[in-house]
Amino acid sequence: MRVHLGGHLNWYDPQRRGWVDLPAGGALRLLAVCAAVGLPPEEIAVAVINGQAVNLEHATATGADTVEFYPPIGGGME
Repeated sequence: MRVHLGGHLNWYDPQRRGWVDLPAGGALRLLAVCAAVGLPPEEIAVAVINGQAVNLEHATATGADTVEFYPPIGGGME
């Protein structure tokens, strides 16, 4: 499984990688994927599997999937 750590989320990876490859035999819940790469779920605003936004708490992914996590993004005009 290929996992993208968007925005500042790569800081949770000891090597500060934007992409992490995880061995996955069967389906894993995304919360388990978060745990495997050391991401706190509360830091994730958007989860994506193969280009489709999914519910972080209920979705599952397999070894053939690409998973992307993105934090909330601040900014804008006052």
